[in-house]
Amino acid sequence: MNNFVAYYIVEFFFYSITGWCIESTYCSIGEKRLINRGFLTGPLCPIYGTGALVMTVLLYNPFRGQPFYTFLLGMVLCDGVEYLTSLMMETLFHARWWDYTYEFMNLRGRICLKHTIFWGIGAVGFVEVIHPHVDLLLRSVPENILIYISIALLAILALDVSNAVRKALDIRKLQDKLRSLTETVSGGLSSIKNSIGDTYESLQLSFVEGNEKLNDKRNEILEQIQETLSQFELRFSVKNKEGKKNKQFSRFFRNNIPFEAYTKKQIDRLKKMAEDIKANLFENGEMQ
Repeated sequence: MNNFVAYYIVEFFFYSITGWCIESTYCSIGEKRLINRGFLTGPLCPIYGTGALVMTVLLYNPFRGQPFYTFLLGMVLCDGVEYLTSLMMETLFHARWWDYTYEFMNLRGRICLKHTIFWGIGAVGFVEVIHPHVDLLLRSVPENILIYISIALLAILALDVSNAVRKALDIRKLQDKLRSLTETVSGGLSSIKNSIGDTYESLQLSFVEGNEKLNDKRNEILEQIQETLSQFELRFSVKNKEGKKNKQFSRFFRNNIPFEAYTKKQIDRLKKMAEDIKANLFENGEMQ
């Protein structure tokens, strides 16, 4: 690894950490609790580091001293980074870390006009004010020390990313099952009710047998719902089913707001449907 590569690696981490500090502080104040705004366990928001690298390579040297062009190109480049990052995270983990759906002039909720302008202003500030000082600081570090720092940071990042991805994919599996069950129950309630009604008309054998079929259908659906909900409760509670502490996974789940918000919404839907099944579709084994 040469000094050129080490420089950009350390720069990436510097701006990722700085972005994490700013955004996590802002979100923690709003939520009135400590929030790890990044996807990773460590204090990193890689989108800021990526944006900084893009602006360093494409804007800093070619357009320094030309704020108008920096503003325009900064909007385009940063919007591109933000859009692609949002698309990738949603594709991989079925979750969004930001959503501009209700903002004026947004593109699929991933980017919007207001933040595009902020990115342009930020690009000018980055190129003309911030990065010149950071550039001097990084260039003042001896080459061998810069290389050692970059290697250590990459090793830590690799461990953090592998751990975070493993947990996120675990959550995604449960979310997929939750969503699938929600859609199945929601879309199938009317057909279940009709099929049970047909069973009553066609059987004409005994009222007891009809009641048994009603109860079997009801219990089958409720058991599926309860089994899925139990998996979430065991996985994300402070203690798992063996009684061992599960704080690390629970903390990851709570700190990553998109996972938590999406899952809670689906769980609430399932619980409501379970209550509807008990109260409206069946009661004491009889059709309502």
